[in-house]
Amino acid sequence: MLALEILSALLNGGYALGLALGRRWAWPLGFFGTLAGVVVLFDAKLYAESLLNLGYAALAVFGWVRWGRMEFKPLGRLTNDFILAMGLALATAYLMNAATDNPRPLADGIMFAGGILGTWWQVKRERLNWIIWITLNGIGIWLYADRGLWVYAAYSAVMAVISVWGWFRWAEPLKNSKASAQ
Repeated sequence: MLALEILSALLNGGYALGLALGRRWAWPLGFFGTLAGVVVLFDAKLYAESLLNLGYAALAVFGWVRWGRMEFKPLGRLTNDFILAMGLALATAYLMNAATDNPRPLADGIMFAGGILGTWWQVKRERLNWIIWITLNGIGIWLYADRGLWVYAAYSAVMAVISVWGWFRWAEPLKNSKASAQ
């Protein structure tokens, strides 16, 4: 399982770096990295995190397609997105607590809903996605260490740094309204 955890962390790290650079090629890395994460996280009994990775894979396909379009149109209001994510976090935590042996249902629920929100905002190229990821990676360091997933804990620390960099990088004006097709 350690080799799969390392592979997932490397692929997802490449995804975050590529996304911070605004590159479309990042999405396939995220797709394969999250599929590996499904297995790792399920094995650690982080069921919502495992399910979340399936959602990430679907959003990676959507991101790949959307970032390849010539025109970039907004997909909704950020406040509504955030409120929905908060409700989803609480509902997920409740379900995890009531129906599974998940040892950290609230943290898992927050990671689940926040991860969907952060990735959705990445698809929309919304700069605030990086604030979500800084927060989630901070929680992830603790959560993964608590479950003995030391590679994922270290990966979350690196991802927090990349997220800070992404926040500043995305502040620079974009030359085009779409991601580079590189």
